[in-house]
Amino acid sequence: MFAVEKNRTVSLVKGEWLPAQNLDISDDGLDVWLKNFGKVRLFRTTLKNQCRHYMVYLPEEVPFERNDFSLIHDQHWQIEQYHRAIKQVCHIEHFQVRSERPIRNHIFAAILAFVYLQKMQVAQKFTNIYQHQRALFKETVGTFVEAFAAGKEYLLPKITGTINA
Repeated sequence: MFAVEKNRTVSLVKGEWLPAQNLDISDDGLDVWLKNFGKVRLFRTTLKNQCRHYMVYLPEEVPFERNDFSLIHDQHWQIEQYHRAIKQVCHIEHFQVRSERPIRNHIFAAILAFVYLQKMQVAQKFTNIYQHQRALFKETVGTFVEAFAAGKEYLLPKITGTINA
């Protein structure tokens, strides 16, 4: 399964290309031809008042309906959430090393951090890992600002009243 843009051209009859948004797609999807690929099934969903289109490649004539699509879409969304969290919260892409072993150690540590966060979420320590991350940084930044700002009131701007002349 993969997402496609609404203006992606597909063909009901091989050779006649139309944008996916212009097609009447039933709940169980629509078999179409994808240029330079082959036959796929096109589905339309609505998320946040926006139409989204997904294509599912079926190598054989396998019965595939809306329930099957919903199951695969949910799994696809969980994978997307994993990638987003491991990048944004666990910072898997941010490392300051260049040799192979430290890079592998960093990747292992990031995945371990993700697993630990998921374990904490299941144990209901928090409901959202992004909320947990913000709370951690908020406290740390607040402590730093308080310590840094002590005795530096002279850095604050001095605002005087305006004078109309």
